[in-house]
Amino acid sequence: MFKSIPKRHLAALSAIGPALGMALKALFSLQFQRVGALLLAVSQLFGAAIFDTPVTPYKEKINMDQFVLTFADEFDHGFDKEIWQGHYVYGDNDTQPRDTAYWNRDQVSFTDDGCLQITVDYKADGPAGANYYSYGMETNPNKDYNGQHYGFEQLYGYFEVRCILPKGAGLNPAFWLLTDGMWDDDTDGGVSGCEIDVFETPTDYDADKRYFNSIYQTIHVDAYGDAHKQEIQGWFYADDPYNKFNTYGVAWDENGYTFYVNGVETARTDFGGVCQVPLYLILSVGVDEKVQREQLPAAFIVDYVRAYQYKDKMPIPL
Repeated sequence: MFKSIPKRHLAALSAIGPALGMALKALFSLQFQRVGALLLAVSQLFGAAIFDTPVTPYKEKINMDQFVLTFADEFDHGFDKEIWQGHYVYGDNDTQPRDTAYWNRDQVSFTDDGCLQITVDYKADGPAGANYYSYGMETNPNKDYNGQHYGFEQLYGYFEVRCILPKGAGLNPAFWLLTDGMWDDDTDGGVSGCEIDVFETPTDYDADKRYFNSIYQTIHVDAYGDAHKQEIQGWFYADDPYNKFNTYGVAWDENGYTFYVNGVETARTDFGGVCQVPLYLILSVGVDEKVQREQLPAAFIVDYVRAYQYKDKMPIPL
């Protein structure tokens, strides 16, 4: 019977008791604000278990003392071609169709205070004609579309983005980790390749209010054909994410994946068998058929992307 129930529903149901225990402990410690937050989480967990609705993150905060910074792009110096290149877009001026839009690097700009912007817009005179335009960019070190591209990938660690989400229906901003092994038809779950969606958003920005102000987090394994499998961890509220900066992260080690919003744990999983190969980083804004031209332009604003490694996994200096 339980095989037909998504794991996230069962996880929400099983989390209600521990959350009540945390609330009771907070009450005894006279942490009344924490009690209120936990009781809200309990009510939301009931909703998540029954109706698949979002939950405000309430679990432990990540301990950053266990990590050392290994990669950071603060976007203070524009588009660094040694690190980034187009995802499915081959070269500086290439234009490629992607879902209900075209991707082109003209959609990338930078703010005066050092933020990356990927802007989605409708262009009557775009490089591929009248259509919607967006962009995706990656740090894949295994392909070089630009010359002298070194990229970045890492096995295990903590990966985080700080960003403001674009407003509007049909938009799917995302920060995700990937390896080329994910395309192999003969895969072994996620061990030799997976896709980790650190965050993305439902595209029903206006139509489905139950997901407003929320993101979801997912693991994909076994390529993108008939064998493909995925496990959505659930929907989680951020703090006014279309107007304020929030952080979204994942910690990954040989035992599994732990997801975070604003440094607070949202979910844990070892779905597919934990990936044992390095993954590279992707920032993108997908566009689907729900897009509404009157809500554009809309910008995905990224303050930084950072990667950390566990201190105990760092190589010992000679």
